[in-house]
Amino acid sequence: MSHVSPSLAAEAARPVRREGLGRGPLPKYPGRRLARWALRLLLAAPFLLITAVLAADHDGYFFTDTPNAALVAQVDALADRPLDVDVLVALYPPVTTVTALVVPGGVVGLAVLGSLVAGFFLQRVLEWLRRQEYRWPERAVLLVMLAATPLFAVTVTTNLEITLALALFGLGFIDVVRFIVFANTQAGFRAGILFAAAALAAPAFLFSVVIAGCVVPFLVHSRRGATVANALVLVFPTIAAFGAVSILGLVFRSDLFFVFGGEGLQFDLDRAALVREVLTGPWGWLYFAPAVAGVAFAFAVRRPVLALMPPLVTASILLSVVLGATPSGSAGVTFLLLLVIGIALLPRRPRGGVLALILVLAMSQAVVAWVTAFVLYPASQAWMDSLAAGWAA
Repeated sequence: MSHVSPSLAAEAARPVRREGLGRGPLPKYPGRRLARWALRLLLAAPFLLITAVLAADHDGYFFTDTPNAALVAQVDALADRPLDVDVLVALYPPVTTVTALVVPGGVVGLAVLGSLVAGFFLQRVLEWLRRQEYRWPERAVLLVMLAATPLFAVTVTTNLEITLALALFGLGFIDVVRFIVFANTQAGFRAGILFAAAALAAPAFLFSVVIAGCVVPFLVHSRRGATVANALVLVFPTIAAFGAVSILGLVFRSDLFFVFGGEGLQFDLDRAALVREVLTGPWGWLYFAPAVAGVAFAFAVRRPVLALMPPLVTASILLSVVLGATPSGSAGVTFLLLLVIGIALLPRRPRGGVLALILVLAMSQAVVAWVTAFVLYPASQAWMDSLAAGWAA
């Protein structure tokens, strides 16, 4: 019978890495609560201004053809539905739909909320970069890569479903790193809840949560062992939530996947044709640029197994598009999702060649985001036309 001494067990359970000094709560950024909320509002201000300009184009794209417009129509239709199991279908995704039910102002109200969510999320990203000991110029470059692009602005002002899911998933993935790499147990349980909320805000993110769970065993673990258990802690709330609802769908509608658009997962020929047209066009290769950058980043930080994640995430988003699991008119979801994952996985205190590579990749992805907004996504082009019309009004 094997025997492990208490001293060896304690040594195995002792974290190799800790956040900060390894004791006490980590300092927030900025330190004062009023300053944090002021920073969040400051970061949200550009998107609030864009919302006001878009709203000036009264009969344009902003009010008619955006995912938010479809969400408002879905919420308005709930009043005419009988109270039966089909109401569950109409409420999916529940986090987004219930939020839209209580937010006044229709499309404009949803865009304002999306802008505020973006401000909160970007402040938390800056807080994370500061804890990872990036200096102000480096934080500015990384923030520009993520937020100062048309793809981010399009999503924030026209697509509350993806905005909520992206923010929840991004904060959850940061907590994954805190849980696995820095042995923060509280962050692990919070990450599981945030992942479940992200998937319930946008069902397409279910695939991303599963991929994240599969990647967890290959991160640098602060505590030895328990890699499978750690992954289960992170994905269990998501799987449990979707499992429970899927059983209801099977019992009442004979459909395990009714949450995906009310008709289950079905191959959409029109969407598949559109995806094929975009990817086979002269600029289609740009769609895969973030995945290539992610692979280069994984090898740069000497975690080659993580190079599998960018292609898998890209494939999962393409799959969710052709299966109808993403809102029609979404633009740049893959790009933004990969950037959020990359920021969460940034190494601590990089210097020299690794830091230079990170900054070069960040600047190159900012350029890719601007170019793709003009040449790759019809939704972003319509958004920019509406923005120009609103500015001229």
